[in-house]
Amino acid sequence: MIMESHWRHIKVDYLTHFSKPRVDLLIWILVIKLAPTYYKKINLLLNDSGRFRELSSWRKEFKQDWLRAINTPITIPLNPKYQPDPHHWVCTCPHFVKSRFLICKHLVQNVHPVAPTFFLEVQRNRTTPFWMHPSLIPLDSCPPHVTTPTWTHASEQGRVSEGEIRSDDEISGDDAEEDLVDTFSRQLDTRTFQERMLTHIKNIRDFCDGLEYQIQFNDYRMLTTLERNDSSFLRLADSCLDRERRENSSRTRSPTTWEKESANAMFYRARTRSQSCST
Repeated sequence: MIMESHWRHIKVDYLTHFSKPRVDLLIWILVIKLAPTYYKKINLLLNDSGRFRELSSWRKEFKQDWLRAINTPITIPLNPKYQPDPHHWVCTCPHFVKSRFLICKHLVQNVHPVAPTFFLEVQRNRTTPFWMHPSLIPLDSCPPHVTTPTWTHASEQGRVSEGEIRSDDEISGDDAEEDLVDTFSRQLDTRTFQERMLTHIKNIRDFCDGLEYQIQFNDYRMLTTLERNDSSFLRLADSCLDRERRENSSRTRSPTTWEKESANAMFYRARTRSQSCST
């Protein structure tokens, strides 16, 4: 998460028109352009200059997500798969896992209403409980052998700093729940990556030759069938080729990692200009 934020800062602010920069240019940007900004931020955090320090931008968005979770109704009876634990601040619902702030409606509605200063003072930890503040009091009594965390008991080593939470530009919006990966079926395929990929490439090339043979018949039924049944594959091809053109172009903005328009082409490695022209 932190590394993604770091590389996004470099790519968006300094390498917008340099998709594959030379190593000397990249080193110059890191040393001359990027490093001084981090030195300045560290100096402002460590030394008291007497000026007002603006809070991190994520706190405003954290408050919006918290209020949204409070106003979201919970289906009764609760799904037995969901086991919210406000004492350790964990939940087994899918939204908690994908949440940027590790919150969900089950946890937020299982604590007493928080004070207004909660959103200005709450601290995030690297281990459970992920959020810590005196206002986070569970509705039920404290279970046995569990000590209610106090504000002064937080470990400085396990606390997340203000700037380590990503902004909304780095993460896409609320996505629908995806199906679980069938790992068992993948274990049955003993072929290597090269064998599987070459098989797909051979089938696609043979099919393209067959499609080229169909042009002489001018049959729109075949064209309609192709566009209807292979629409997802055609969109994937368009997204991959468009991403490749944008990365090799010095006039357009390079694609970002988490943009929605080319999310399905995230793992497509673009060829260089010489390679694309030769093929």
